[in-house]
Amino acid sequence: MEADPLAQLRDIHLPLDPSWWPPAPGWWLLIFGAIALAWFSVGYTHDWIVRRRPVRRARWLYRELYGELCKQTLSETKFVHESNEILKRLMVHGFNIDAAPAANDRQWLALLDARYGGTEFTQGPGQALGNDRFRPRPQADIEQLHPLLERFFNEVKP
Repeated sequence: MEADPLAQLRDIHLPLDPSWWPPAPGWWLLIFGAIALAWFSVGYTHDWIVRRRPVRRARWLYRELYGELCKQTLSETKFVHESNEILKRLMVHGFNIDAAPAANDRQWLALLDARYGGTEFTQGPGQALGNDRFRPRPQADIEQLHPLLERFFNEVKP
């Protein structure tokens, strides 16, 4: 009789486990996509911070100014003048509005209304920021002007 033919076979050898390197093409796409997304996110966040910086700075300056008024170290007339100066800086340097440097009185108030999206500057308490502030005894209602300016600095977008 012949010998058992199965005894002549060699043991089973399993192939090596696949290596983790190099990754499959799908993983390469995922890696490059993640890098591109991170690059875009960082750039967008940086641009957003840079665009918002003038508004944050103007808001901070205005709050400091209002704090001085509340402590009575600043007169109401000076408060109105310096509030207007903060607004002018924001419109000229923060928003790069070409018409802002030369604008005065009605044009200035119309620019503020256009940026704010209302009529509170040309027809409301914001009129105190026009030429009325140069009168010998300017009449500015700070109780109405302050909430308007607070809303302006909080809601205006670059």
